[in-house]
Amino acid sequence: MSKLHFNEIGDFFKYGYLGVDFFFIISGFVISLSIKNRSLTNFWVSRISRLYPMYWLAVLLTFIVIILFGAPHFYADFKQFFLNLSMFQNYIGVENIDGSYWSLFIEMKFYIFIISFYLILNKLKEIKLDYLIYAWLFLTIVYMFFSDLYFLQIVNYFFILSWSSYFIAGIIFYQIYESKLNLKYLILLSISLSISLFHAVSKIDNFELFFTTKLSPFIVSSLIVVFYLLMFLVSCGKLNNINSSKLTKLGLLTYPLYLIHQNIGFIIFNNLFNYVNKYVLVLLTIIFMIFVSFILNNFYEQKASNYLRFKLKLFTTQVLKRVNQ
Repeated sequence: MSKLHFNEIGDFFKYGYLGVDFFFIISGFVISLSIKNRSLTNFWVSRISRLYPMYWLAVLLTFIVIILFGAPHFYADFKQFFLNLSMFQNYIGVENIDGSYWSLFIEMKFYIFIISFYLILNKLKEIKLDYLIYAWLFLTIVYMFFSDLYFLQIVNYFFILSWSSYFIAGIIFYQIYESKLNLKYLILLSISLSISLFHAVSKIDNFELFFTTKLSPFIVSSLIVVFYLLMFLVSCGKLNNINSSKLTKLGLLTYPLYLIHQNIGFIIFNNLFNYVNKYVLVLLTIIFMIFVSFILNNFYEQKASNYLRFKLKLFTTQVLKRVNQ
């Protein structure tokens, strides 16, 4: 945590945690696009090469900063560092090097238990993406009413039913984008939105305890609705006129920025708040983080991702050849 407090503007920025909810909607949309060819191998090659190179470097940078400047509020050891490189540290009860990595755990469950399962089933018989929506949404609704049942708690672990409405909404938005808007998708989106609002409001108490602040259910709900409206406009092609290469480049900075912003940002605040005006400090930190993200994206992330993708494709091709011999 940070020693620096912004009580004057905190009532506005404290809702920034909801950005992860929007990210999950976008993820459902983007992943639906990436599985059009229904190839499990191609899907995992694209996901691993997209996520891991930047993640590995972010873990390394965060670990170094914690070791050099993090004490006494931040601590990490080599075991934690190496296990974090797997991105599966949460499965074995190892703490994240950076607190923001919790969402990657949810994201990996989405890939493993939902998308991979769907692609494997498609090897046996072609299944429309709509059927994935129906089945997953049904489980989500059941869990919303019977979450105390032990069986459903197990199902929730694999099918991320506390967050699934966002991914489902993203998949629905993709279906609208690919085909057209109809009553069926409007009804499914309404159900997903209702579930998202239910879970977002029900989690307020936990977030208030964690952030030691009060949150407005109205503002939380309004922001969730805004996220849905933005994606609805995107899926209907209503925002195409603001699309540009510059916005695309800015969008590419979001992944490295997300991976490095939290603990490194807190450590910068904790070490410099006695020497720099706090508003100047937060502005300089934001500029610094964006600059570092730009450097990482332009000089490392894209090259490393392309290299890893090439190696993984080569490896999978060789394995498939041997299997077929």
